[in-house]
Amino acid sequence: MNFIKIIFIFLIAVVLFTSCAYDRGLILFNSVPITQNNALHDKKVFTSGQKIYYLFIAPKKMSNDLIRIQVFKMTDKYLVGGEEVVRTKDYRLMKDERYYHTDYFVLWEDGRYVMQVFSHDDFKNPIGVSEFYVK
Repeated sequence: MNFIKIIFIFLIAVVLFTSCAYDRGLILFNSVPITQNNALHDKKVFTSGQKIYYLFIAPKKMSNDLIRIQVFKMTDKYLVGGEEVVRTKDYRLMKDERYYHTDYFVLWEDGRYVMQVFSHDDFKNPIGVSEFYVK
């Protein structure tokens, strides 16, 4: 009987704590332009100076026609760690691009990076987050 109560309390806690989560999209990386044939071959490690292609797939149709792509580097420069923004760019989405966005960029410094995608109406809660490495 106690086991059933514990499971019931656990299920209620899971529902309560996960109901406030934001819908997040998917960000895929690759060293070649992303197509239907290679979209599932996600790559997370790149060499310095290499083109990093990405594909952002939205969790649902984006109502705003502007998104912001932000890339920051995780650093050990501070006592408790920190982030250093290395790239921020805004993109206007065309009508047929309301579910995805794709482009590329190049990074020259080694390290661990995080890419975030924001809708222009909410810069506090990213609609996509993913990390990758440059070596």
